[in-house]
Amino acid sequence: MQLEGYKNGDSNSVQPHGANRQYAWKERTYVIPNPSRKGFQWKASALHRLQRLDRRQQSVHPVTVVVPALYNFMPAEVLALGWLNEIDCLASIRHRIMLVSKLIGWDVFTFHTRHNLDPYFDTAIKAVRETWLNEGALNLEAISETRKRFGSAYDYHRIEPRLVENLLIQASLMEWLTVRAGNRPLQFHVIGTGLLSSLVWSGALQFQSAIRTAIKMGIRWDARLEKLAREDIQRSGSTPTAENIGWRRFHRVRQLVEGRASLSLAADPADSPKYEAPSRPFWFSATAKDEPIWIETRQDVAVALESMNLASWAPDVPKPLAHDRSSGRVRGWLASPMHPVSTACHWSFYNYLLATPDASLLFLDHIATHAPASQLTIPQNAVGSRPSVTYPSARTAETRSEPGY
Repeated sequence: MQLEGYKNGDSNSVQPHGANRQYAWKERTYVIPNPSRKGFQWKASALHRLQRLDRRQQSVHPVTVVVPALYNFMPAEVLALGWLNEIDCLASIRHRIMLVSKLIGWDVFTFHTRHNLDPYFDTAIKAVRETWLNEGALNLEAISETRKRFGSAYDYHRIEPRLVENLLIQASLMEWLTVRAGNRPLQFHVIGTGLLSSLVWSGALQFQSAIRTAIKMGIRWDARLEKLAREDIQRSGSTPTAENIGWRRFHRVRQLVEGRASLSLAADPADSPKYEAPSRPFWFSATAKDEPIWIETRQDVAVALESMNLASWAPDVPKPLAHDRSSGRVRGWLASPMHPVSTACHWSFYNYLLATPDASLLFLDHIATHAPASQLTIPQNAVGSRPSVTYPSARTAETRSEPGY
């Protein structure tokens, strides 16, 4: 199987930038971290020794978890990473999938898994779909509508469904992590469009209202991207078919998420929902390059909503938090291992990828209560400073290079 962004024999089809086939969807093996309990214990012990050696007064700070604008980079990663095997997270995601299906008429699970590129997980996807159909969590009409609207491979980077998918996933994972943290204080640093997820988590926004807002915002941004795609096609002299427009839009968004291009689309104030003051305050940055602000009042929420921008999908590393409210150091990252921003966690004592339930629990048990509170200087651009690394395969004993783009 190989999904390409153009037909090999069609001279009028739009090829990826530079006529390079590397930007097309292709079958690949997903990166699935297999965290070691001994490894986490060893790092916790080392951090604890560093803390004892530091003669300065150590203050207690909440554990900071960074929530990027998008959780996953590839389709079906949430299933592949095992979040549907965690019973509490499964219940939350399943319940919200049902709510969204009734609210908007298409199915998030089908959208998330339809363009899965690792065939290893095809059997699991089929089993979950059949089980949820039998239980009534999914319905055939919503599945059919999803395939009709987002059936082409280039549709996975449509902004509207990606915002809905991300909102459902992120809000569920944030709530799961908060519950599992127990007495360990957590504070979230949310980037860009992840704001909708954090507002649901904080109680400032009803989930259904957040979905409607994501739909409005996504439709508006998709329309602007389609206009840009048509302008590109007109300049190149290509045929403005639905396929060509779709792939132009796909590549523009993908390059943004990979950090290979910039794109700024601001939110329209008309799309803002009704909201309350959050019961759980959090940190927010409109983009990773912007200063974080503390969100705890209705006015703070209003400012944050107005500042949302599609540019937040770029994989830049956010600035450290202010000393007076946090440790000034990034601790955990709620992102998938295929997301380019995950490179901030490579070979680091201080940055941990919370990509799977097991990794998140090990982080909470062994790292969150031992990390020193002094500030760490980290690179401001994860993509620009990414090292050459290897990953252990979750399904074999082999070690393989990081996935290419």
